[in-house]
Amino acid sequence: MSTFTKETADFDFLDGHFDVRHRTLAKVFVGSDDWQEYAGTCSARTYFDGAISIDEMQFPTKASSGMSVRLFEPSTKEWTIYWVSSTTMKLNPPVKGRWSEDGSSCWLVGEEELDGRPILVSYAWSDVTETTAHWEQSFSGDGGETWELNWVMDFTRRDTEPPRVGTPKLTGDFDFLVGEWDTLNERRRPALGEPATWYEVPSRMKVTTFFDGAISFDEGWFPTEGFRGATLRLFDPSSRTWSIHWINSLRGKLESPVIGAFGDDGLGVFEGPEVWEGRPIDVRFVWTPGTTEAAWEQFFSTDNGETWQSNWKMRHTRTQ
Repeated sequence: MSTFTKETADFDFLDGHFDVRHRTLAKVFVGSDDWQEYAGTCSARTYFDGAISIDEMQFPTKASSGMSVRLFEPSTKEWTIYWVSSTTMKLNPPVKGRWSEDGSSCWLVGEEELDGRPILVSYAWSDVTETTAHWEQSFSGDGGETWELNWVMDFTRRDTEPPRVGTPKLTGDFDFLVGEWDTLNERRRPALGEPATWYEVPSRMKVTTFFDGAISFDEGWFPTEGFRGATLRLFDPSSRTWSIHWINSLRGKLESPVIGAFGDDGLGVFEGPEVWEGRPIDVRFVWTPGTTEAAWEQFFSTDNGETWQSNWKMRHTRTQ
């Protein structure tokens, strides 16, 4: 589907399905040597020709799941990795880093809080083969002077998709979108201001879900625009709302989210603050669901939501 230059193959080794042996430290920062062992599985895919890597991990004995969202930033050649647990459905603060020049290992570090205390978190990948890989997580409470290992994963490739962990389904809001679509885009140039013209752009989109519908992800191809787009949607069961992040292949970053829900009228309305050409604005997404056809529209507001200017419309037609 893509004719774009492949930026990276760093996490291509993780494509597919794995059995995972976990070892976790029972308590951190207390000098503990009490390790717990349990089995899990991992299914991973890459997008943007390898510049996005997403895996879904299942923990059968804990009746929960986890997800890593990895984004490659073309300008810095670094990876940013976010973790999402099905128990919280929140994006953890990211870790950032890169692979060594020989590709044998990867080291990523980020800031986190533990029981109200600021700490550093590190991820490390090593010992990658066609069928195996090794991952470690460590914490530092002294700004990186010392590190304590607290989570180890050993991956072994499997031939078949692992069975699903039986957990309650939280939502089916975006299930209508799963599959492949041809899309006619109508875009306003400029997005704000006059005079303006509208132009049409063809694109394609493929959509999948994770966590049995509680995470929705799509990848879009815009062959005439010089970029690809992806959308990460996270459902918050406590507020019954979605956080929706846009990812542009030219930037390799999660954009600020819009947040909202589907109403009794069937429409999904999501809003959030953004910056456009250096000025603060508000953004609104509106989804109109459908089985064989669906629609999406984007609006900008410069007056705190008093008025809205439509600037991007998508009409989706299902192909698969």
